[in-house]
Amino acid sequence: MYIEELRIKSSIQVFTADPANPKPEGFGSGCLVKYLDRLFFISVFHVTRGELTTFLETNLQSSKEGTPLAPIGGLCSFDLFKLTEGIDIKEFEDLLQNPLETLDITFAEIKHPIELLQPAMDFGFFKIEAGPKVQLYIENVAEPNKETTYGFYGKVKPKYKGIYLEMTPTLKDRLKFYRTNKYFHIFLAPEIIKDKADYQGCSGAPILDDDGNLVALACQIRVGTKMIYGFSIQECIKLLKISLDTGML
Repeated sequence: MYIEELRIKSSIQVFTADPANPKPEGFGSGCLVKYLDRLFFISVFHVTRGELTTFLETNLQSSKEGTPLAPIGGLCSFDLFKLTEGIDIKEFEDLLQNPLETLDITFAEIKHPIELLQPAMDFGFFKIEAGPKVQLYIENVAEPNKETTYGFYGKVKPKYKGIYLEMTPTLKDRLKFYRTNKYFHIFLAPEIIKDKADYQGCSGAPILDDDGNLVALACQIRVGTKMIYGFSIQECIKLLKISLDTGML
């Protein structure tokens, strides 16, 4: 499998919507990862937060009701707190209401079979054959370096035609690693980013190196620069392990 194909087939479109009226209101991406013989969906928190339900695009046959979507529940997220020595229970309860920040990562275990398809696509210089979406494996993760290039895939610029939603596929490649800032790896796009709409819908997409290793999840850009932020997959694994060790999942 070519690296472009892997980047496309491993990235899953994410929607958020009111289950009573599941017309998507929010858009992002995510991926399926196999860890300790268990399957997990992972994305970035800002895509899935709020009162809306998170759905995955299935690409199953559409009907007069629209395109089938698969709901995802049981999503975990993490808040950061600064604890002081001798804090009492009331102070701790107050602290829980005002975390320093929420880490921009979320995941849920996939406990039942879910069918996610990749439609055929023609990018001109290469084609994608129709087939199932691809799972990634924690064994195939890596720290980024400046000797290779990186990329990710997503869909942007949503617009409705009646009940049908159309989005523009986009493949972001030839990214170079710049540096790491705490939980985030920073990559540089080949050109200055001029329009955030060219990236909105890609948040949560797996960033893969040219060998197909997962290094981060796309989460933020800075317009007017080349900078693209990705939440470190190594930090994600640490939080996933905490979730399993503490029974959150």
